[in-house]
Amino acid sequence: MFKKFTYASLFIGISGALLLANPSYAQRAGTTIERNKDANEINELYSQGKWEEGKKKVDEFLQKNPKDSDMRMLLGKYYLHRQQYDKARYELVKSLEYAPANVESKHMLVAVETETQRYSSAICYINELLEVNPYWKGLWRKKIELYRTMGNQVEADRLLKRIAQIYPEDTELKSDQNYLLEKRSAEIKKSGKLDQSIEMGKKLVEDQPRKQDSYFSIIDNYIKAGDFNNALVYTERALNQFPRDAAFVQKKIAILEHQQRYPEILAFLDDQLKHGGSGSLRSQYNYFLLEAARNAKNNDPASLYGKIFDGAPGNKEAFDYVYNDLIAKEQYEGAIVALTKHRRSVGGSKELDMRELMVYKRMGNQAKVSTLTKTYFAKYPRDTDLRESYVTLTLQQAKTSFQDGKIGVAISDWKDVIRYGDDASIAIAQQGLYNAYVTEGRYQEAIVVLDDILLDEPGDATLLLKKSDLYNKQGRYDQALLIYEQVLGRANEEERQRLLSGYSDIMIPRVKNLLEAYKLTEAQQSVDRWLTVDQYNQDALLYMINICYQLKDNDAMLRYAQIAEGQYADDVAFKIKLAEAMTHKVEKLADSWALLHSQVKLNPFHIPLVNTFTNTTEEYAGRLLKGKEHEMALTVIDTALHYKDNKVLKYMKGLAYEGLRNYDSAYYYQKFYEPSLLELDDFKSHLNYLGQKSFHNTVSVSHLRARFGDDYAISTISTVDYTRLNAYGSTYTGRVNYAGRAEGKGVQGQFEWARPWTADLSSRLDVAWANKYFAKIALNAAAIYTWKPSWEAEAGLGFRSFYTKQNLFNLNLGISKEIEDFRLNAKLSNFYLNSAGQGRYLYSLMGKAQYFMNSPKNYVLAMGSIGNSPDIDLLDNQFYNSFNVFNAMVGAGLGRSISRNIGVSAIGTWYNFQTGKELDNSTYRNLYNLYLQLNVSF
Repeated sequence: MFKKFTYASLFIGISGALLLANPSYAQRAGTTIERNKDANEINELYSQGKWEEGKKKVDEFLQKNPKDSDMRMLLGKYYLHRQQYDKARYELVKSLEYAPANVESKHMLVAVETETQRYSSAICYINELLEVNPYWKGLWRKKIELYRTMGNQVEADRLLKRIAQIYPEDTELKSDQNYLLEKRSAEIKKSGKLDQSIEMGKKLVEDQPRKQDSYFSIIDNYIKAGDFNNALVYTERALNQFPRDAAFVQKKIAILEHQQRYPEILAFLDDQLKHGGSGSLRSQYNYFLLEAARNAKNNDPASLYGKIFDGAPGNKEAFDYVYNDLIAKEQYEGAIVALTKHRRSVGGSKELDMRELMVYKRMGNQAKVSTLTKTYFAKYPRDTDLRESYVTLTLQQAKTSFQDGKIGVAISDWKDVIRYGDDASIAIAQQGLYNAYVTEGRYQEAIVVLDDILLDEPGDATLLLKKSDLYNKQGRYDQALLIYEQVLGRANEEERQRLLSGYSDIMIPRVKNLLEAYKLTEAQQSVDRWLTVDQYNQDALLYMINICYQLKDNDAMLRYAQIAEGQYADDVAFKIKLAEAMTHKVEKLADSWALLHSQVKLNPFHIPLVNTFTNTTEEYAGRLLKGKEHEMALTVIDTALHYKDNKVLKYMKGLAYEGLRNYDSAYYYQKFYEPSLLELDDFKSHLNYLGQKSFHNTVSVSHLRARFGDDYAISTISTVDYTRLNAYGSTYTGRVNYAGRAEGKGVQGQFEWARPWTADLSSRLDVAWANKYFAKIALNAAAIYTWKPSWEAEAGLGFRSFYTKQNLFNLNLGISKEIEDFRLNAKLSNFYLNSAGQGRYLYSLMGKAQYFMNSPKNYVLAMGSIGNSPDIDLLDNQFYNSFNVFNAMVGAGLGRSISRNIGVSAIGTWYNFQTGKELDNSTYRNLYNLYLQLNVSF
């Protein structure tokens, strides 16, 4: 009986079939196996009834990758559960668009189309599933049900017959078929169509050999048609199934009596009596014994020939009569006995062999027919009828062996068919042989079979694509691609677009394998070939961009990224790749950042996009910081931090604040940096420096010790100053210098003001007065200008009035250059000395080099000067005034930040100067200085 499947039972059946079946299909496109874990988790939520929670996860994944086939399928499953069939259909079709081989999506589409009564569409999806697994019983049953729903009973009956042949042991299919046959038989019988009733009766007997009514029906119909021989045949078959059944015993007796075959009746009754037949049979036996005697008078020729044959089995005339008589009476066992007896007497012959084969065919003994056909075909290979029978038999055996998994036996049979069959049989065998070799993984032999087929069908696109697929499975990618390209070259535009996905299926694993083996150049050549065939293929463009990046071919990477972005303007992935390519071009770094910024504003939750934007910001901000564009760097960093918190960017933000002299903010943000163990000490030291710079109050204590080389007397100067950091970075400093010498003591008071006017321009002004030893009055003003990325210029004016009645005017010009952790400085001091009404031009040229260790407070330095005047610092201290003669100095020092609040420094200098004006009569003196300083910030 046919069963109507509900949607639920269909879906459960489909799920079970998916677990048991193992169809071979192409790898999905747009997704990876990497999503299986996520898909399984969502399916588990669905199975627990947590549909909304599962859907939420699906939506999250689709936001990240809208082309994920598995997630589209799971969304379609959700809508199918909610009976929102239009939405379910849309999502499932999208799933197939990204992965055409997605079996689960096709199964659910069958359910959707069935529920919405789009039966033809449902059948189409079933056909696609049957292409993957042609022996999927559940799908065949569903297809039959749909045809019946559509009213196409003819097609439904044909399919039921076909699937019942494929699964002859399936009782449920058998029951369906039997029900159908019984129904048809009843209809035909009612209509009075005797021939159709007989044919339907045959089917009932074949399908229900253990049902007595089936035999009674066909026996009665044959009797009605006057065909007693066939009626007897089916009676014999019934007795074979139901030995000694009284009804069938009487049927046989009645038929034999009608044919006046009394000897057979007597033999039959005798056999029944010997095996415990009922007592009534004895009276029948006596009756037919009498009738046989009466009938014998009318059958003397057969009896006589029989006696002749018994005495001389080699007599051909007697054998022919007896044999033909037995065949006419359908006494096939007797005919076989007579033929065997005759063969023993006269020997074997082709005629006797063919008669034997004919008898077994009439008996329906297929096993014996098969054996004799093979034997006699080997014996008479030129017999065309035998050849045709042998080929037909071998084809059927090959099909059965293949279905039973006996691939080797099937291959041998198909080879025999190819050897002996006609064109039609050879074509069938070649297809079977090809399928067998592919199933066994014997791809080279399958290629040989395809080549043979192509000799008859040269240029057949389907065959060429199969050959290409075999080469691909062998790893012979060049041959596979060459054949595929030939097919593409002959295809029209519509076919070409359909075939291009198959070309990609070959290319993707090929390129992937090359990349995994680090054969980047070969991978690039393969992708270039791919783009020659399909110039805008998304996968190919993405592979080419990534390969160019690995090969550091930045120009090519940018070119392909621009092509991809232009072709797929809405694809964020290609926007990212274009930006990455632009990042490798220094002149396009700002454009790259701007492109990503525009995209991240549109897609603020796109994780890969935000990550790329963050990385690009790191690089762009680093370049801005290197170029001293601190304000711009700060803006760029703040923009990126709006979308993602990032410790590296926070650290860089601290560097920008440091460049802007906003040290408290610099200290706060640079603390986010996570140094390695090797960096830890330097990092802490730099934080101490920033901490010191962020304090608003600094007290410094310094001490200068000086001694001439030719005198053991030591002169000292001690200094205390206080500095206050105010808003906008301006500082005010008060300083007191104290000098004690043999002649007395001197005190100098000094006030200094410094202010940054812009990020590039600052100024410094100081004024000092002293009572002794120092310059009586000292005035200085300087302007400092910084231009990017690492140059600084200084210009200053000064005036000093000494207690020696001399006045000194100075013009200072300096320039500095930063190179990584080094700072180089050159300074030219121009002096005009007014002494006793006479004016002289003096100069001093000084150079200084500093190496900074993790902060400006940790350094070592070396310096030197030369000129006809002491340098300006020595003039301020008034250890000696040696004007208009040779003066030179060399010195070295270091500084160290001990803690966040305390720093120390030490500098030593050696001055060498001329005491006489004439070089030949002059003498030189040396002055040694040691300068120590302690800074405390709070």
